[in-house]
Amino acid sequence: MPYHSFDIKKTARYFTIGPPFADSKGILIVLHGYGQLPGFFIKRFQPIADDGWAIVAPEGLHRFYLEGTQGRVGASWMTKEARQDDILDNVHYLDSLATELQLNRQRPVLLGFSQGVATASRWAAMGKITFSRLIMWSGVFPPDYPWASGTEQMRAMQIDVVYGTEDVFFDDTLLKTTAAVLDANAVPFTAYSFAGGHAIDTDLLHRLLN
Repeated sequence: MPYHSFDIKKTARYFTIGPPFADSKGILIVLHGYGQLPGFFIKRFQPIADDGWAIVAPEGLHRFYLEGTQGRVGASWMTKEARQDDILDNVHYLDSLATELQLNRQRPVLLGFSQGVATASRWAAMGKITFSRLIMWSGVFPPDYPWASGTEQMRAMQIDVVYGTEDVFFDDTLLKTTAAVLDANAVPFTAYSFAGGHAIDTDLLHRLLN
């Protein structure tokens, strides 16, 4: 059944830690995973901020109760429902955030974690910001990535694919699948693993950034 849609104004949140952009080693934008809140997610990056990086953590536009109708709240980037609308909304939202923070000429590093990998990849392809690097951490490369318009953007960035050897959600199949897609489109990348689960390993991230 066809549906109708229209644009509305919505308030979006983002969190920051670290020094001012002008005084930082660089800017790292981190997109959280499914069911996370950026205010908690960003705490994982405090050692990176202490080392001089400015960290920005936007929040997915879909907040919900993690269990039932009360208690802990999480956020997500999208679901399967009206997904194309959500994809375009996410790109517009993140572009607007970049404009708000005057990131257009900064060439920040973009990290997507878990569900955030797909959103980060699409933003890199479809958005107005040029990133120096894309770090895909413990997530699935989007099968609907727009290669027709996004191939050069992907080739112009340094690409890292990271997964934990004890991740209960993903195993090395994740790496193989992503590697096959990137190889098929002649996109160079570097793969990393760490002894851990579905989480950010700050020691490894520190080494990657420095």
